[in-house]
Amino acid sequence: MENDVLNENFEIVTRRLVLPRDLNGHGNLYGGSMLSWIDESSYLYAIEKIGYTNMVTVSLENVRFRSPAKMGDSVIILCRIHQIKSSSITIQTKAIVHDTKTNQISEIINCFITFVCLKEGKPFPYFKTEEFKAKFNQKDINDLILK
Repeated sequence: MENDVLNENFEIVTRRLVLPRDLNGHGNLYGGSMLSWIDESSYLYAIEKIGYTNMVTVSLENVRFRSPAKMGDSVIILCRIHQIKSSSITIQTKAIVHDTKTNQISEIINCFITFVCLKEGKPFPYFKTEEFKAKFNQKDINDLILK
């Protein structure tokens, strides 16, 4: 399973174990918990890749829950950079559920999360700065972005 996902240029960012506190009254993972996990994972992935930490979530697109996660399941969160603009970065984020009892793998969500770089509380064109360009040459920048 992991090799198939990694062949799509996704990187595993984190794994979460579904615990009782994460479940609704019917034994399914709360959607809000899943959204929190993917937002946090996407942020961590982005700051690790670009070296800038003052960012906020602007949007989540294509948020559709395809499969539930249950108590004891392992949720694997994977990311890749989809797009970089002057002050924003969009991360494609995928969450996979691994049912540890049946060994079945299912996709929970595959969405796009956009973050905007801030400086003094306002959007900041970090990706046009000399600081960013000094960290990454053009080939590195091109390699970061999903083709």
